Amino acid sequence: MQPEGQDFLSRLAHGWRAWALIAALSVVAALPGIASIPVLDRDEARFAQASRQMIETRDLVRIQLQDEPRYKKPIGIHWLQAATVTLSGAPLNAIWAYRLASVLGGVLAALATFWAGLALFDRRTAFLGAALFAPGALMSAEAAIAKTDAVLCGCIALALAAAAHLRASAPKRPRAMALIFWGAFAAGVLTKGPVAPVVCGLTLAALALWERRIAWMAPLAHWSGPALAAAMVLPWAVAISVATQGAFFTEMLGGDLAPKIGGGQEGHGAWPGYHLLLLAPLLAPAVIGLGQAIAATAGLARTPPAERAALVFLICWIAPAFAFFELLPTKLAHYTLPTYPAFALLCAHGLMRGYEHGWRRAALASWIVFALAGAALVGVTAYAATMMPGDAAADQRRAMQAGMVGALALIVALVALSRTRTPLAKALIAIAFVLVSSWHLRGRILPEARDVQISAEVTRALRRADLLPRADGPPLAVIGFREASIVFETETRTMVWPGGDMEAFAARIPLGAPVVAPCAFASRHADGYAWRDDRIEGLNLGNGDRVCMRIGQRSDGPS
Repeated sequence: MQPEGQDFLSRLAHGWRAWALIAALSVVAALPGIASIPVLDRDEARFAQASRQMIETRDLVRIQLQDEPRYKKPIGIHWLQAATVTLSGAPLNAIWAYRLASVLGGVLAALATFWAGLALFDRRTAFLGAALFAPGALMSAEAAIAKTDAVLCGCIALALAAAAHLRASAPKRPRAMALIFWGAFAAGVLTKGPVAPVVCGLTLAALALWERRIAWMAPLAHWSGPALAAAMVLPWAVAISVATQGAFFTEMLGGDLAPKIGGGQEGHGAWPGYHLLLLAPLLAPAVIGLGQAIAATAGLARTPPAERAALVFLICWIAPAFAFFELLPTKLAHYTLPTYPAFALLCAHGLMRGYEHGWRRAALASWIVFALAGAALVGVTAYAATMMPGDAAADQRRAMQAGMVGALALIVALVALSRTRTPLAKALIAIAFVLVSSWHLRGRILPEARDVQISAEVTRALRRADLLPRADGPPLAVIGFREASIVFETETRTMVWPGGDMEAFAARIPLGAPVVAPCAFASRHADGYAWRDDRIEGLNLGNGDRVCMRIGQRSDGPS
């Protein structure tokens, strides 16, 4: 007879209920701030604006950011964002509608994690792993941002889940599993180019080298799988190559990918160990089983064959890809997200094994790691509170308040964790803390963090002054500020200073046009412009510079 907590876990993991609960948990984790946080610079604003222009122009092949081609990533995320915006019926500058694409990616990643777990472990462990992954600090944050990474994670998780089912001792419908693998693989390629081939390829290669058997991969070599992938990728690849005379792939590979491999692109270089250092806070709540997971893998040679095979698959999913991203000169926190489903399943297995065998030292190690991860999340929340309007004293007061709320929640979680033993209870406590932290940060603090919402504040000021451009009037002109968010917040035809000589750009601004310009520029040009009293000050997230902006209107007279 199972203990009461384990019996309840079995009921949660049973039938369709498990799939619904995991999907719902993923959505709930992604929702905080999805509509209340303005579009973020730089990547989110660029992706969303390019998708907006796809809807406006109905050009489903080329990717444009105003008049400039955007040859950075493939078309997949733009198709998906254009679909969610169109189906939602939302205004074209409603960022929440673009973020729905990432929410769907997060749901796919969580469900694929559960499906992978079903091929590797019992149903309870699979459910626990997916439940720990879905509200993860990094996963839920990416699922709430209109970028590629949540969708990419979903595609890779689905592909490798299909591979896990193929590798099972008695695979069911191997041809169908192979088609799912190749379909998800192709969707990953359309989403972020070479990342899906790198992660999937490294995983399969590591498995082949470790186990010295590849017979189970034979269905992947059947012509139907590669043909499906080619049918999904090649039509657009050929169309964009013809439309741009090959410039898209030249720029994507030579201008975007090569600098990431050759050095720290755009100042995002870091030493190896960067991703490992960030693992605990970004993987939370799954880290509540990390100590037991390490203990389980350390005893790999002594584990039963079926369990060992499952652990080997997860290690091969994690280790090569994680090492690749650690060695890549350019590092951003989300790069290792495709390995997090495997981490979560490994931690869930560790929780189950640790409970069965009474691994107290491993459990204590997990408790300490969770405490450190929680403290990091509390620190981030307290720092974010300083980005609200106010002076230094107000910043300090809000940071202390946010820190105290977060610390109290962490202390309650740590005390509760120290008094419970069952895997489900530990997971629920850890999940509850991360969800509370996410809602506190993204649902309450970041929507009011106006110090980093330059474009949204400018748009509000323009609206108050009745200066938002009208369809039959001249466009908005923006001097000294080049972020895509100001275009997304207003309209695609906005005149944005391209850099260089501000005076030459200003000379092209038509009479009557609303204008946004640096405070210093406004001070030098009292004539020729009707400036309002509003001053928008804050931090430009795109380049880290402090800015001060004024709004006004181009008028007669010398400038």
